[in-house]
Amino acid sequence: MAIQTMAECGPIGTGAARAVAFGGGGEWFMAWMVGYAQGLRDAGVDLAAADVTLGTSAGSFVGAAIKGGRLDDLGQALAALGANPQDANAELHITTGAPSQVRAQQVMGGTTEISPATLQAIGRAAMAAHNAPDAAYDASVQTLLGLTSWPTGHHTTATDCYTAESVIVGPNDGIPIAQAATASSSLPGVNGPTWLDDRLCMDGGVSASSTHATMLSGASFVLIIGMFDFATHPPAHVNPSFGIAERCNPGTADREAASLRSGGSTVHVAIANPDPTTNFMSAAEIGPAMADGRTRGKADAAVLAPHWS
Repeated sequence: MAIQTMAECGPIGTGAARAVAFGGGGEWFMAWMVGYAQGLRDAGVDLAAADVTLGTSAGSFVGAAIKGGRLDDLGQALAALGANPQDANAELHITTGAPSQVRAQQVMGGTTEISPATLQAIGRAAMAAHNAPDAAYDASVQTLLGLTSWPTGHHTTATDCYTAESVIVGPNDGIPIAQAATASSSLPGVNGPTWLDDRLCMDGGVSASSTHATMLSGASFVLIIGMFDFATHPPAHVNPSFGIAERCNPGTADREAASLRSGGSTVHVAIANPDPTTNFMSAAEIGPAMADGRTRGKADAAVLAPHWS
């Protein structure tokens, strides 16, 4: 089965009682979402009970771990990386600093509008970046996830480098879950790009949305977990390698929530809103991010509980 674009696939939330969109944002946000999910679970709201989950970049890992029963395993693996940040890049087979990698990051960071042409320009730079071998990163992702099969109901996103189309991968597409997560987190100038069937793909967050939450249209209740909301929390400084959707079009999660509500869904939006100058790819940030997420999860549980029983 060929990988479908989101336009071809159509909404995946139809008929679901509960759906979750897990957004992107590097190691920091992966750790925050793990902590958030653990905090919710501590307070009686288990996101594993969601009927449908959609993960982008970091969210592709977290959603897979939650639906695959490995939330705590992912948390422990991240905590180990955070305890030894000097070894994290080697363990994840990440290399940075080559001129072609810097160029890809500069192209992405210099983007001020999102259009097929600008995304294709980032895609060309991503394809030309001399990153670590994709197979090595894929192997580290497999180790981190520890999953041998697709978790039921989970889907991931990616962006076709050539066409700039957003694509979606699920349990029935014949792609291993680790490969799907590798593609979804193939940040230009850092990892990948990664082949998904006959499409060479980069990070799913290199698009007009970092959560793609509108794909969950039709679900009764949707939880959107995003990293930034620059409309309500405008930053003085921005790390240009992250939040391209929010940087170019602030308030994306709220717009997606409004669209879902207009279709009949009840929606809760949880935004982390960290200091945007944070080094979100630094393993040293994992511990504090996870602790902050856990606190937030416990606080949000009362709002989510009526929709989760």
